[in-house]
Amino acid sequence: MLMKIVAGLFFGCLLATVALIPLVMRFARRIDAVDRGGYRKVFQGAMPLLGGLGVALPLLLLGAGASVVCHLIFWNWDWVLRQFPGYFDFLYSQGVNRNDYVVFTLGGIAILALGLVDDTRGMRARWKLLGQLAVAALVCFSGYSVTRVTIPVVGTLELGIVLGGMLTIGWIIGMINAFNLIDGVDGLASGIALVGVAALVVLGIIQGNVFIIFVGTALAGSLLGFLFYNFPPARIFLGDTGSMFIGYSLAAMSLMGAQKFGAAVILLTPILALSFPIFETLISILRRYLRGVPIFAGDNHHTHHRLLGKGYSQPRVVLTLYGVAACLATAAVLSALIPLNSIWSGVPYALYAGALVYIAWLAGYLRPTAFRTIFERRQKNRLFHALANYAKQCLDNHGRCVERRLLLELCRHELGLRYIDVQLEDGVRLMASDGELPQADQAASSEKLRVKSSDDKDIFIRYAFTEEPSDNYRQDVVACLAGIFDQTVIDHQASRVEISLADGEGAVEGKESGDILPVSGAKSP
Repeated sequence: MLMKIVAGLFFGCLLATVALIPLVMRFARRIDAVDRGGYRKVFQGAMPLLGGLGVALPLLLLGAGASVVCHLIFWNWDWVLRQFPGYFDFLYSQGVNRNDYVVFTLGGIAILALGLVDDTRGMRARWKLLGQLAVAALVCFSGYSVTRVTIPVVGTLELGIVLGGMLTIGWIIGMINAFNLIDGVDGLASGIALVGVAALVVLGIIQGNVFIIFVGTALAGSLLGFLFYNFPPARIFLGDTGSMFIGYSLAAMSLMGAQKFGAAVILLTPILALSFPIFETLISILRRYLRGVPIFAGDNHHTHHRLLGKGYSQPRVVLTLYGVAACLATAAVLSALIPLNSIWSGVPYALYAGALVYIAWLAGYLRPTAFRTIFERRQKNRLFHALANYAKQCLDNHGRCVERRLLLELCRHELGLRYIDVQLEDGVRLMASDGELPQADQAASSEKLRVKSSDDKDIFIRYAFTEEPSDNYRQDVVACLAGIFDQTVIDHQASRVEISLADGEGAVEGKESGDILPVSGAKSP
């Protein structure tokens, strides 16, 4: 009976997701919930978001239905005993799990709504974090708080209510944002989640936890169905709607599984199974801190970006990281199967460490040159970040023309550029040069960057260095330029084309708004 239910849940959710995704794609395009790329994005074009709806809806409907059925079984156990005596123990055990389904479903609805608002209307990071905190608190205060932690060799540590609650909330928020962080390449977040949930299902089978088996199997079916549309080249993205829901689901499942076994001890095995997103989060925080940039600032230096920079194709990047995640999941399963007093007890942790060291080396985190350049770049990046913040504030619809000219010249000088040429989608143009306008031979050696303004218009930035920079310096300059112009409000009512020349020639004005000053040999971005 259990096997039939599991197979039905897996294939039912798979088919439901496969059928839902085309509808979600049309809906996303109709309400303009699309990602049009940008500075940190691997793809170019317009891609529908909200793919998480196709993953989440089957699972939430299952959770709501299971909540009702489990409550009916628990309240009418005598009738169930008379009608189904052979299955009573199994059915009654599901009735005992009724609160698991209720809390999981309510939290899932809340996090899905939060992601939906963010994908369709946009949301400030602080409000999104506050919403995540509320969802995590719901799970924590519903009786799923960690009270003790089991650490190999060390043993079990008592945490208490306060520290345990903080750890529980941190675990949920951390997993939500970890999957949001790795959702940067087609198929990566959904595939890593599929590997992780498969490990949790296996652990649920080992522990005999039917709740984890049911929910995990259903989620695995939905994720596999979504991968049909999301594996490179993707036709739809998870969006925050999906990445946050997946992170929440895996975090909640691991907590609820730990509650059933080990007397409220959070097990090490779920952490091992889901450790690649944790690794990526921690390494990103450490990298940004050492480079001297805010730890919550987005960048394009994640592991998948680094592998792409080495020439890997998107499918190869995704499959490589799938392999690392599979090794980590295998380590988690082996740690649950091998007794601590066995001579083989160290094998899972050796496999775990080996997989993380391999991907860290492959991505270039562990090479001596990487450590040296990180510390060398720290001070420069702090100055670049201060410059970006100042410039962004001045450009946000407050600066007068002369201030913008001087500002752009300041940026050009501090970043070591020969010129900066900024063109907005509606024709407004800003430029700063070191004394001469870019000619045809200079335009050929220029570099380009495309970002989005706060009103979702394209901003094209063309620039050239005064001398050939190192790869690290080029990355830092691009990050600074993106920090200045990405999501910036620039006055689109400007009635002139502003050119700043360092030799004192001043501004060259156009006749009316949107005029583009012709530059010999230069082409529009």
